[in-house]
Amino acid sequence: MLMTSQEIAQRHSYARAMLERGCRVASVATMVSAKFSVSRSTAYADVRSASEEIAASDDGPASLETCQPLDAETIQGQLAHLIDVAAAAGDIKGVCQLVKAADAAKRWQGYETSQGGWV
Repeated sequence: MLMTSQEIAQRHSYARAMLERGCRVASVATMVSAKFSVSRSTAYADVRSASEEIAASDDGPASLETCQPLDAETIQGQLAHLIDVAAAAGDIKGVCQLVKAADAAKRWQGYETSQGGWV
C-alpha cells in the first residue's frame, strides 16, 4: 500500500518530536512502527530522515529547553503513551514495567493505592 505524502509527513513529524525529546533511535523506530503500522525498516528510514532534518535545521530545541525538569503530568502522559506503544507491539514485559513505573509516578504525587485501584 502506498502512503500519501501527508501520512509520510505525519510519521516524520512524530519521529522528529520524539528525537527532540531525547528518545533513543530504537525506541522512536518502535513507536513509529507501532503507531503508524509500518515496517521496522520504514520506521528506521523515517527516523533517519527526521534526524537529518533536525541536523540541517536551526529550529530544534535549545539546550535550555531540553534540560527543563519534567512535571508529573508530562511524565504520566509519556508513560501512558509508552504503555500504548508497548501494548501495540505486543511487548507484555514492557507493558508490565511501564505500569510499575506509572504506579511509582502516581505515588510520588501522593496517591495511595487500595485493592480497588487509585484513591
